[in-house]
Amino acid sequence: MQIKTFEAVDMKQALALVKKELGASAVILSSRQVRKDGGLFGAFGRRVLEVTAASQDAPEPAAEPDSVSLPQPGKVRARPPRPAQVYNELRAVKQAMDPVLDEVRAIREQMSEISPRDPRTDDLQADVAQIRTLLSTLVSTGTVAPDEQGAAAQRLAYFLLARGIDEPLARSLVQRVVAKVETGGLADLERLKLNLAAEMRSDLGRAERGGPPSRIQLFVGPTGVGKTTTIAKLAARAAQDTGERVNIITTDVHRVAAVEQMTRFGQILDIPVEVALGPDDLRRALEHMDGRVFIDTTGRNHRDPTTLRELQRLLAAAGSDAEVMLVISATTRAQDSREILDMYMKMAVSRLILTKLDETRVYGELYNCIVRSGRPIACVTTGQAVPEHLESLDVPGILRKVLHG
Repeated sequence: MQIKTFEAVDMKQALALVKKELGASAVILSSRQVRKDGGLFGAFGRRVLEVTAASQDAPEPAAEPDSVSLPQPGKVRARPPRPAQVYNELRAVKQAMDPVLDEVRAIREQMSEISPRDPRTDDLQADVAQIRTLLSTLVSTGTVAPDEQGAAAQRLAYFLLARGIDEPLARSLVQRVVAKVETGGLADLERLKLNLAAEMRSDLGRAERGGPPSRIQLFVGPTGVGKTTTIAKLAARAAQDTGERVNIITTDVHRVAAVEQMTRFGQILDIPVEVALGPDDLRRALEHMDGRVFIDTTGRNHRDPTTLRELQRLLAAAGSDAEVMLVISATTRAQDSREILDMYMKMAVSRLILTKLDETRVYGELYNCIVRSGRPIACVTTGQAVPEHLESLDVPGILRKVLHG
């Protein structure tokens, strides 16, 4: 078998080069858009289509480390694909199909602009025929149409991504599930899901479990995640359930009407609210308070380098007994969630609170945040009502949310 990579401006030219060099029986292994002559970090290079094709009619060259071997027709694969290889099928399909779809869209636009009698119509129809041949070839290759076992693992990966599991975590889960299932069970998607639940339960169970909530809790998190409303719910629950004295301190003096909002909550709930303009005010306020204390902070941009320093000063003023509660919205994108956790976990966060579960139908962030932070979820919020829309979730409850919605 001879394998060769071609560069062309579009799929039509690439197919012509493949046919000329390797013959009509050549098959397309992969295709992707790349930059050439990139200049500064490749940012200003020209984009070309890179197509890798193989011909079984040509003499087989000497073995090379990077050579690709296709499954021969009629032969049964001797062993199942490795876990990483199975998951990477997802990317292989997308890389192979994207240029083809781009070409189809371009042809469709051209055909909509010309008359059916235009001589160019014949050329465009020939292009369509070539693309149909390419699609048929891609489907017939082992990289795009994996065997039954690989297909089940792919469906498992798609399932995880659809449930909002971050891609690196989904890849790890699929690899671990496939590695622990015997060969005969790899084609059974439901069996894979059972093993998946066990792996996820183990991951969630490793989150550090602290003792009872600290008397003083400092709430931190990005802007707009609902810290103020969440604190009002927790304070109301603490006052109702335990009967102990509850206090609220707000340091959020930058957001418009934030103090007025918290003060209004305090009046409705009959809970005293004090305002602290900075670490010194916070320290003085805590000196004369007994019972539970909930400290609200200004929502911060996690990319602002001053955020961590200011919050660390407030934490120091709150004392060594204070614990940090990180509030994150369940609607946060996985990539942003990773960055938020990377920054706030430098504060020794003890527990997580996920808000706005009522604003999404995908709950993968519950799993993502626990696994990435190694911290448990103290509670979740499911609406604006105070204190009703506040719930606790144990590991089975989190799994039900993530896997079944």
